[in-house]
Amino acid sequence: MTKNEVRDWVAQQKYGMGSAILEANTTLVIRRLKSQTWFKSAKKVGAFAPVADQPDVALVMSDPEKTFYIPAYDEAFGGYRLAKMGETFKRNPLCSLEPVDPEFAEADEIDLILVPGTAFDGRGNRIGPEQDVYSTLLPFYNAIKAGIAYECQYLAEIPADENDAVMDIVLTESKCLNLG
Repeated sequence: MTKNEVRDWVAQQKYGMGSAILEANTTLVIRRLKSQTWFKSAKKVGAFAPVADQPDVALVMSDPEKTFYIPAYDEAFGGYRLAKMGETFKRNPLCSLEPVDPEFAEADEIDLILVPGTAFDGRGNRIGPEQDVYSTLLPFYNAIKAGIAYECQYLAEIPADENDAVMDIVLTESKCLNLG
């Protein structure tokens, strides 16, 4: 399958599950995430503002023991970086939320990045949406990269090329693969 065929297949799987099942699976994903040693020990965590068909990692972002960061556009950098969660947000050109006055994390400042994706495989490969901030963001950070997804987004093998970031961990509602 091509990357676009994988995107289409995963979209059909999620659509067929419906919002009630996706919500129930989010509960399982979050429970599994919270139980992981690597998550418990991380103090500075890159996360994402989830859209309707992604596991809702916002459910862990109230942990007072952690500082959370989300992608924001850094004009000086010429791409997306992780910015400390603020109290006021704006929509970026890709329609996701980012802090109004971003305070960007440096390359060695983040312990863990929770990474959304369209699909992941057993080698840690990831396919993102066609317009994806993570292709430029992930190589900048020296952090554990954990793909967070539903089981229907996990395939045995997906197409990958040299520009695709590889995950150290892939976590779904039914498995956690430590690949790093």
